[in-house]
Amino acid sequence: MLTFLKYLIQLLLSPSNGWDELTREAPSADTLLRKGLYPLLAITALTEFLAFFYSRHVGLGEVLMRAIADFGTYFISVFIAKLIFELYLGRLCDTTPEPARVSVMTVCGIGLMVLIQLISNCLPWNLVLLKFLPLYVVLVLFKAIPYIGVRKKDALHFVGLSAVAIVAVPLAIYYLLYLIV
Repeated sequence: MLTFLKYLIQLLLSPSNGWDELTREAPSADTLLRKGLYPLLAITALTEFLAFFYSRHVGLGEVLMRAIADFGTYFISVFIAKLIFELYLGRLCDTTPEPARVSVMTVCGIGLMVLIQLISNCLPWNLVLLKFLPLYVVLVLFKAIPYIGVRKKDALHFVGLSAVAIVAVPLAIYYLLYLIV
């Protein structure tokens, strides 16, 4: 999990260098998923229980539902994003994109979104700045264009596709589940 966190922090601090590092090291997407993203999802779900310390009027059922919503949202989002990329990404590249790189990009992008949720769960108040951090994830995904091998003329299409698959879908699922809860 520490290696996965290293990749995420590197992508946050310097997106271009982070994607270059991922190119050099070529980590396995399955390893990043099993040993990085899933434990991070579990930690994020557990941080929902911090609400007991921050709020007086929160019940166990509400916190449990939020924890399940956190885990379920991003767990499902990985598969939806992979499906979206599998269906549409080939149209934006000269050659067929490497499935391993697409999977790594998906896992790292969702990982960044989970990291934002983790930070949001740990803070006792709602910061407006945290609501805009998914836009930074879109910038990080923009820097993945050379990593994936997208044509220069289709760069904007790639940014839109990746923003929908990795940022919009998880946010839509999360807020839909949050409304239900």
